[in-house]
This record gives sequence, C-alpha cells and structure tokens, in this order.
Amino acid sequence: MIIKIDASEQERRAAKAAHELFTINAILVHIIGALGLIKLLNTSLNIAIGLTIVISMVIIIYTYFRTKKAKDEAVYLVYIHWQMALNRYKILISAYVFYFLITSLGLLIGDSSVSSMDGTSIVDSILTLLGIVPLFFAVLISAVLGSGSMFNAGRGEVDEKITKKYPQ
Repeated sequence: MIIKIDASEQERRAAKAAHELFTINAILVHIIGALGLIKLLNTSLNIAIGLTIVISMVIIIYTYFRTKKAKDEAVYLVYIHWQMALNRYKILISAYVFYFLITSLGLLIGDSSVSSMDGTSIVDSILTLLGIVPLFFAVLISAVLGSGSMFNAGRGEVDEKITKKYPQ
C-alpha cells in the first residue's frame, strides 16, 4: 500500500534525487559505460564490466553516506527515499558477487589448450557470458524500479512496508 506524505515541491525533488542517481548508475554506468568502453576504447569485456562495477561501487558508497546524512538532517520523505535507493542496490551487489564468482571459476577450471578466435579460453568466454546474464537483468530491473520510484518520490509517496521498517 502506498502512503502519501505531505511535502513541499523542494522536498519531493530532493527525494527524487536518490532514485535519479540510482537510475543513472543502472543505465549510464552499466549499459552505456560498458558499451562505450568496449566499442570506443576497444577494451575487453571483463575489463569493461570490472570498471563499470568499480564506478558503480563508488556511487553505492556515496549513496550509503548520503543516506546516513539524510537520516540526521533531512525530512522523513527525503530520508526514506534515499534508504529505498540504498536498499535496492542489494540487487546489483548480488549480481556483482555472482559475476565475480562465476568468472573466478574460470581460473580454477580454465583450459588454456582450447581457445576461441580472440585468443581467450572457451571456458573463460562461456563463464564470462554466464556471469553477465544475471548482471544484465539486475541492471534492467534496477532501471525499472528506479524510474517507478522517481515517480512516487515526485508525488510524495512511499510504500507502507518501508515506513514500518524505517519509522520516523
């Protein structure tokens, strides 16, 4: 159930900022950033994904500290939306962990005798792609969740469940 919190236009804009950053992280950093690194700078897939994850982690750390600051200094609507954005990063972090576990598995079972056309091991190529699929879906889900939350923040709305988890 959605609860409407009475807030000024400025407070609703400040609440939207958390989800705007979340969505920028999902779309610009992961999709456009990774594609740009691969196509424009001709980097390998693993390096491109690794760099985008590092940039994303910097944004997640910033969001963590910004949420702590909002808890102490901002109105409830702003704080709760920063907290929602921070909580939603769990989806991406889980995908990062899965990606690193799967691609690291290639180090353990890698077979350097059989290689693909680009010189990498076929096992490494398969495991890299297997690790990217959940990451890709996590990014898409994050983009959808972020845009929906921006809409709710702009209207001064929050989910009742999160207000119970993080009371005023």
